[in-house]
Amino acid sequence: MNYQNFVNTVSMPCCVLSVEKRGDSYGEIRIVCFNEAYKASMGPGCRENMLYYDLVPQDNKFEDYCFRAAILHQRMHAYVEVKALNGWIDQTMIPLQSDCENLGYCQFIYEFTQDAEADRMASVSVDVAETVIEACIRMMGSRDFRSGVDEVMRLILDTAGAEASRVMLVDHNNRKAVCFCQQCCEELVSSREIDDDAISYDLILTWESMLGVSNAIIIKDTHDMQDIEKRNPAWALSLRQNGIRTLVLLPLRRDGTVIGYLYVVNFDVTKTVEIKESLELISFFLGSEISNHLLLRRLEEISQIDVLTGINNRRAMIQRVHRMNSESCKSPYGVVNIDLNGLKVVNDQEGHEAGDRLLVQASEILKKVYYQDDLYRTGGDEFIVITENINQDTFERKLEKLRSDAEKNSKVSFAIGEFWSDGSDDLTAAFRCADERMYADKNAYYDRHSELRRR
Repeated sequence: MNYQNFVNTVSMPCCVLSVEKRGDSYGEIRIVCFNEAYKASMGPGCRENMLYYDLVPQDNKFEDYCFRAAILHQRMHAYVEVKALNGWIDQTMIPLQSDCENLGYCQFIYEFTQDAEADRMASVSVDVAETVIEACIRMMGSRDFRSGVDEVMRLILDTAGAEASRVMLVDHNNRKAVCFCQQCCEELVSSREIDDDAISYDLILTWESMLGVSNAIIIKDTHDMQDIEKRNPAWALSLRQNGIRTLVLLPLRRDGTVIGYLYVVNFDVTKTVEIKESLELISFFLGSEISNHLLLRRLEEISQIDVLTGINNRRAMIQRVHRMNSESCKSPYGVVNIDLNGLKVVNDQEGHEAGDRLLVQASEILKKVYYQDDLYRTGGDEFIVITENINQDTFERKLEKLRSDAEKNSKVSFAIGEFWSDGSDDLTAAFRCADERMYADKNAYYDRHSELRRR
């Protein structure tokens, strides 16, 4: 059939695509004809009857839309981000009549926007809109952030008829892939669950290159899986080993940077378009919410860390004490009050940079004896150790090691006061006793070194 006159009547960029039918799947997708607006948009490389991916990068999500429109006679509409164009495309595909048994045709019309437009993003089906609205309500109405994400992932799981839904985050600093949240259907056999170790940092990095200009990776049939095997054989092997037959995966972005991925596996393929559209919108706000959550958590961590030594500060210690006081069941614990001898003299005679170096040396000695979570710098030359669930012998052995390690360092000297309790003693009393013993030890030190006594 001659579609040229048909596309010429359209003012927006428009072309007709042909899709080769191969059983229940599809083969070649070609640009049959186009109007002047389409040619002006696509450039001089555009020509009639060319394979579409000779003009633009191949995209299995786009191909699925073409298949559904041309072969299954479904009207398709989407508003999607296209990284290659650094913008968004509002696209519509309309089924056309065909006089060829093994070829289907569809009209492809699109409009380009530089930035995401809320009105266009809201132009989705009722089912998709309801899913996205419910996801937002579950997220905002939950008692805490992690529970809210769990609720959203459960909704995605149920809506997609999937075996599992998951959020994986990318930790570039530690070169790790981190499972942030996962929901699995109750019938899922443990051997069929996604293996955490199967998704390595190196593997997750390949996903971004596979996305290319697309904003989603969709595996809905053997045709798509074979395509993954060609492009990323290591991932395809991992998918097969974990019993994954179908998948929809989208990146979670913040300010253009990928912070992780949202995906569902073994979903109801009859809902592919609805699932893809729902996840696109959910990932749009989920990426922002998770990024803000991680930033706030990082700021909270920083606010509890002493910048110079890298160990916990006084604020963190106060929170630890509040938690211990609020617990009804008291376990054995130990408190060590430590003061760095001679810091004022070093500051006065050698300068504060030398004093800072001495504090860092002292903190390194403490770190070798006690866990990072047990250590606190509470003042200029003051440190506190709080150890829980520790017996008296272990507590005293650690004290001896601390004293021994300090003696091996000619520049570091600690005044130490300690108190161990089987859990029956009041924590305030324990701190007071450890403090008194520390001052007694400090006075004994300055009695031996009167030239270093503070003035």
